Amino acid sequence: MRKLLLSLALVALSFTACKEKAEQVETQILQADPEFAIGDQTQQEAEPTSFNQVALQTNFVTTQGDNVTLKDILDKVKGSPALIDIWATWCPDCIKAMEPASELKKQFPNTKYIYLSLDKTNEKWIEGIEKYNLQGENYFLSDTKGMKGDFGKSIDLNWIPRYIVVDKDSNIVLYRATEKSFDQIKETLSKLN
Repeated sequence: MRKLLLSLALVALSFTACKEKAEQVETQILQADPEFAIGDQTQQEAEPTSFNQVALQTNFVTTQGDNVTLKDILDKVKGSPALIDIWATWCPDCIKAMEPASELKKQFPNTKYIYLSLDKTNEKWIEGIEKYNLQGENYFLSDTKGMKGDFGKSIDLNWIPRYIVVDKDSNIVLYRATEKSFDQIKETLSKLN
């Protein structure tokens, strides 16, 4: 019995020593490269500060039926911070987030609000604008593949609603925000207004 307890104690001691050594190595690695992580953490990628050319050249449709690119949309609001809301009428989380998003308009009236719809049809999109009283710049993504299309891939879109905050020069200052990120969005907009 003593031999068994002694063996277990030695095994536990070696695991503790290994864990401490692993933590020391991880600390050294993180000091050398802060964006690298080990274990259950993932390597953090730097968030983009500008849209890539695929995103900028993506075609959207205005409520008047005109074709514009994301670059055109950003040029139109240049000079003011903007909150981009990527949404669809078929998305229950998008609809639930409409109320807290509209509260942002009251709090940050100098911010421009851009709604990019991933609806399946132009008709559903127009109905959604009216039904949810979306005040701001409204555009319909003409790529029927939605999140899985070129635009979705170009902005790493894997969930909607998705919010992106840009500064007055159209630089991205908040890239990955969802309906659970309103505190972060408010904090970001506070700094820009």
